Amino acid sequence: MSAALKKLPDTPDNDFELTGDNQPDSNFELEALQPEAEQAAPLQAELFLPESNPEQPETSPQIEFDGMQKPLFSVLLDDGREVHFQHAATLLESLEAQDVAVHYQCREGYCGSCRVQLLEGDVHYAEEPMAWLNDGDILPCCCIPKSNIKIKL
Repeated sequence: MSAALKKLPDTPDNDFELTGDNQPDSNFELEALQPEAEQAAPLQAELFLPESNPEQPETSPQIEFDGMQKPLFSVLLDDGREVHFQHAATLLESLEAQDVAVHYQCREGYCGSCRVQLLEGDVHYAEEPMAWLNDGDILPCCCIPKSNIKIKL
């Protein structure tokens, strides 16, 4: 038995007709028909990046923590480069926005792969990280500076 699903002419897109042999004892399968003009689209990978640069703020006000100054701090790197933490949500976002490569995975303080050494200054964690930290280590993915800092990547 053969069967085909055909679109009825001059009708809306959802009107179709089933044509073929009318033998009730035969088994058959309906296959999805695709127009010849449609080709399989090539597989594309997407990279999800922030829609805006975290170091170029929007008009919304900064989140202020009790007893802390508005974050506008200098970040000195062990190789002599200097960047500034201004408006990003985390130190990692700020470093990335200024083309400083920091290895990371989870971005939330669970894995510890973004661990760097804090040589000078203080940082604040909005939530305590889950990863184990040695003395002098910080996780830039979940902290912000409380003062000017110096870090070793």
